[in-house]
Formats: sequence, C-alpha cells, structure tokens
Amino acid sequence: MASRVFRDVQALNPELKIVAGSFTTNGSSNPDSANNTGKGWSVARTGTGELTVTLEDTYGGLISGQCSLALNAAGDSKVQFGAIDVTSAKTIVIRTITGTSAADIAANANNRVHFSLFLRNTDIT
Repeated sequence: MASRVFRDVQALNPELKIVAGSFTTNGSSNPDSANNTGKGWSVARTGTGELTVTLEDTYGGLISGQCSLALNAAGDSKVQFGAIDVTSAKTIVIRTITGTSAADIAANANNRVHFSLFLRNTDIT
C-alpha cells in the first residue's frame, strides 16, 4: 500500500487517495516526461494508440477513474481506459482512438491526455 504523505480528502470511502495528472502526446514515440503534470506516476507508449501509466505505489483497488483528451485542433479522437491493475502491476492503460481504431496522436504542446484516479488504499471496501 502507498505510504506517502497525502493531503486530507473528505470522503465516505476509507483511505481514499487521488492520483491525477496529464501528459502530452508524442506520435509514435514516448511522451516527453518533462511535460507531465501531477505526481506519483510515469507514462510510456506501449503500442499504437496505447499509453501505459505506471503508478509508483500499489493500491487496494480502483474506485473510479476518468480520462479525457485535449487537442490543438478539432478532431474525432477520444481516449478510453484499457486494462487496469493497481494492486500488483501498478498499471493503467489509456487508449487514444481516432474514428473507431487505436491511433497515435501527433505531438503538439496542446495535445494532452488528462486522467484522474480515485483509489482505495486499504483492503477494507
């Protein structure tokens, strides 16, 4: 379980932790980590239109998560979560999709994937 210093959050769920951030897209290359926002995670491109966020800590479970895509120009692209394992592998797959297919999003300072994870830092549900 995570043993970092967390700020107080009022929630009905015990030991609720929030990990959130954003990163720029970079076409068929890994995102530039210098542009990441947020703490407690890293990201790598793991396939066409597939980005894997790796958490620094394990958690008892995922309560909820959201992801969104900001683009420099209007387009029909979107993001969705893929496989999620916060208890052992510490990974969250985020897919970028254009039309109906996984696709890389071109590098641009305004092209960003945003995510928020609401995690349970206990085995008590």
